[in-house]
Amino acid sequence: MNATLAHLMIFLCTLASAASAQITVFAASSTTEAMKEIGKCFTEETGNKVRFNFASSGTLARQIEAGAPADVFISANIEWMDHLEKRHAIQTSSRFNLAKNALVLIAPKGSGLAFDGAITGRVAVGEFNSVPVGIYAKEALEHMGWLDALKPNLVMGANARIALMYVERGEAAAGIVYATDARASEKVVVIGTFPEESHSPILYPAAACSENEAARVFMHFLQSPEVKSILNKHGFK
Repeated sequence: MNATLAHLMIFLCTLASAASAQITVFAASSTTEAMKEIGKCFTEETGNKVRFNFASSGTLARQIEAGAPADVFISANIEWMDHLEKRHAIQTSSRFNLAKNALVLIAPKGSGLAFDGAITGRVAVGEFNSVPVGIYAKEALEHMGWLDALKPNLVMGANARIALMYVERGEAAAGIVYATDARASEKVVVIGTFPEESHSPILYPAAACSENEAARVFMHFLQSPEVKSILNKHGFK
């Protein structure tokens, strides 16, 4: 028996032993559509159900730190995963970077806005201190030299999807969100993409938070070609 076949048989045996289990995945709100599709595929292939809790990475990390029953955590930045790792709240050996994203400036469809920082009206962003998309936005605005001019008109959201919602509803003239958020909406247009060097790398680390066997299987599934294809379809790199 060759090594590849042996590995496959071990994996299938693991799936069988974890059959009909349920796991709880705490995931950054910007992964919502992709993770729902991934969860559906995982359930179809293994019989294990996946329950999701979507919110800002900072909110989720604090919940896990406080003892919330998470089996897997998917963060929108490295810092919040590091925060939990230092507190021994994740299975360190399971941790890996799942995906990468980009940061964009958006406006309601039909807007004539230019990617030059000359924005009149409110600009929706994530909260600067704890929400990853807000942290990246602050870095990008400082790099571009736009922060001081825009600061009086910034509207802070609790996560990337709330910032997107403000722009979709026309309650903000512009917003700074992930490229995947903009792609998921039919009500906004991308005005421009911030250069990668203008902010920290937008990485999505994933890690198991419990010793649940089904969670270990899910972590293995996240590294499969099928999941990579789903992530690419939703605009993740």
